[in-house]
Formats: sequence, C-alpha cells, structure tokens
Amino acid sequence: MFNLRDFLYLDKRTVQRYLSNIEEGLVSQVLQTDIAEKPSWEFNASLGEIQKMFIAAGIPIPNVGVKRAGKSDTVAVQISKDPTVESQFDKLFRYLEPAIQYLEGFDASIWSQLQQGQFVYYTSEVQLPNGYQNAQILNEGVELYEIAKGFMETDHEFEKVIDESEGYREEVASKKYTNVYSKPIGSPNPDKYYFVAKVIHDNLDESTLEDLSFGSARTLARVEHILEPNERYTVFDSTLKGARFMNREDRRKQKVNLVDVATKPAVVVRPIAIFKD
Repeated sequence: MFNLRDFLYLDKRTVQRYLSNIEEGLVSQVLQTDIAEKPSWEFNASLGEIQKMFIAAGIPIPNVGVKRAGKSDTVAVQISKDPTVESQFDKLFRYLEPAIQYLEGFDASIWSQLQQGQFVYYTSEVQLPNGYQNAQILNEGVELYEIAKGFMETDHEFEKVIDESEGYREEVASKKYTNVYSKPIGSPNPDKYYFVAKVIHDNLDESTLEDLSFGSARTLARVEHILEPNERYTVFDSTLKGARFMNREDRRKQKVNLVDVATKPAVVVRPIAIFKD
C-alpha cells in the first residue's frame, strides 16, 4: 500500500539521515525475477535490449543484471533500483509511526505533554510572519511603481521609502530560512497553541512560502524546543542589519510591529515534510 502525496516542503537531508541511522546505511532496493526455468530458447539478449523491453512496458529501470547457469538452466533478471526521496519518506514514516504523536481534536492537556525530540503529525494552516509580509508588500509596491513611473509624476515620498527599505528588502531576500506560524487544525486556541516552524528555503519542493499559506496541509515535524514561562522566541525580526526601513516615529504612527515574537505555550518545531494528500 502506498500513499500519493503532493509535497510542498520536504527536508530530504533529514529524511535520509534518519533513515540511514535506523537502517545503518541507505539500502538500494533489489528485485529479482525469474524469466524462465530451463528455457528451451537461446537467451542472447543484451542488457541494453533488456532495458529497452522494460522501458517499452513503462517500467523505468536504471540498472539491470542477468544471472544464468548455462544455456538451458534458470535465467533471472536482477533489477537494482535506487529509491526516491519520496519513497524514503514513506519508509521513514512507517518506522516512526509507533512513536508519532497525532494531534487532531486535542486539548490543552495533550499539548502540555509534548516533549522535546518528539515527532508530531497534524493538519496545519501556515501563517507568514508580519515582518516577512511587510517586505513582500514593499517589493510589490516597488515593482508597480517602476512600471508606472514612466507615465506618472515622480512620487518623492515613495522613492524615499524605496531607498530606505532597500537594505531591509535585500536582507529578507537573502535569508536561507524563514520561521513561520504552523497552526494545527483542532488547536484549543490557534492564537496561543501553535507551532513555530523553521522553513529552510532549499527544501521547498517547487513551492514558495506563499504556497504554504494557501489552505491546509499535513505536517510531520520534530519538537525542537518547549518554551519556558516568560521566554520570548523571535519568530521574525525586521530590524535586520543595514535595514533602515522605517524610523521610530513612523512605526508609532502606523502601528507596525517589526518583531514577531512567540511565547509559551507555543512550541518550536523542525518540519520534516509539509504535503497535501
């Protein structure tokens, strides 16, 4: 039995590392098929021709070997197939399943029993931090302004914002990861009982951070940190180096909070996979 999953995010390195630790090394899958017992015909097909036969049948075969014991003895074809990271995830999920904490329709008492290092599986909605969204809005505004300024008067105030926010926007774009709010469906209070997930950009599978925030998806993650009382965890800090995005007076007038902070009972996790099925 297999599951079809549309991966939005998959931490391939973590999947392979965990699986390698469990199996003491990654194992390639080997299948062996007897073509015939004591075939009465002469078996002179080359390996290249055998591969063509399988490919013509719609079976992609990267490596094929032939075992035989004489012209009239058993002939077998040995197929060596390297597993995909998706199949490795399925295998890892089966290994971990007995230890996974399924979170559906849970309450505060179940949440309080979560422990560091535990694997959690839940349906989530992703919310991007305010600081990240502010940078994206600024980028969109700059793009529209560049398109429109050819047939409109110069907006000196907006150009000032463009200049002052350049370092901020470049710093956000250069980051290799972004913390996001991963809010489980069934949370007793989504504004308090939620996960902070570190999304590494290279692990986005043909997706963007914005794609993660559309609709709900399944999430498998490992608990990295349980926040202590009075502890403040910075989800996103817009006061980045070299980024004079807005002075204090302007921030006060517009009531913009440039620092996203999580507090207990929020929990910090490392997502292994985010997918739709």
